[in-house]
Amino acid sequence: MNEFLQRGLNPVILIYVVSAMLALGLGQTVSHILGPLRSVRLTLSAVVASYLILPLLAALTARLFALEPGLRYGLVLMAMSAGAEVGPLLTTTSNANVRLSAGILVLSLGITILYLPLMLGVLLPDVHFDVKHLLLKLFLTIVAPLLLGLLIRSRWEKVAHAAEKPLHQISRVFVILLTVIVLLLYYRRIMGMFGTYAILAAIISVVGGFGIGYLLGWPERGTRLAMGYMHGARSASIAVMVAADVFRDQPNAMLMIATVTLFILGLLIPASFLFRIKHEPGEEQPQSIS
Repeated sequence: MNEFLQRGLNPVILIYVVSAMLALGLGQTVSHILGPLRSVRLTLSAVVASYLILPLLAALTARLFALEPGLRYGLVLMAMSAGAEVGPLLTTTSNANVRLSAGILVLSLGITILYLPLMLGVLLPDVHFDVKHLLLKLFLTIVAPLLLGLLIRSRWEKVAHAAEKPLHQISRVFVILLTVIVLLLYYRRIMGMFGTYAILAAIISVVGGFGIGYLLGWPERGTRLAMGYMHGARSASIAVMVAADVFRDQPNAMLMIATVTLFILGLLIPASFLFRIKHEPGEEQPQSIS
């Protein structure tokens, strides 16, 4: 059973990521993406937090708790994998600044595919891998579908609108399937880690990321929540793709990615309902994503 699930993991990730990125591109225009990023303070804050503060926090936490190498690799890789597709959905649930979260998502994805192959060896100097192969894989699965979606939206808007909703539905089905596969593969080992520092490290990663993002989004509450979700959540799909290539001989790396992912879902989904912003009747509602 586990062998069957393991073989199905990569195809499910591929379909989920490609469909999600294509749907994201179909639903956006360049002006939609760039508009919320005109705030230099917010944009720089998002970049510094995602690519400097959070990876360093993960690396220091792993060292402090003396996590074994595989768990340390997984924790740091997740912290480096900015661009969580679930971020705008959490922001929508909270009636917060969805445009900002979508803009940060696209910006993060563009940076992450370059940042991860180049910086993974810096933060994890004992790891060796083919940088060009990893860069090409991330480009083909993430950036290419996103750019294709943007191109279709700019040239054939009716086609984009017709295709966007089915692709979102496909991506949601496959993210549920991905979650189920990960749970079936790792739930026993995750349960076995309760009471260890690995669980505490995963919680610090998620709560610390949300808290840092929330503070950087000050003062408007909708912006704080958007920044909080986009920093508390990390892209498990990117992390899993990278781990499958780079950490094949370190199964605990995938275990840590699964653990952090479960805490992202278990903590941030309830938080998105708990922190929902109540708007007055007649007040303009934030635009949601499909």
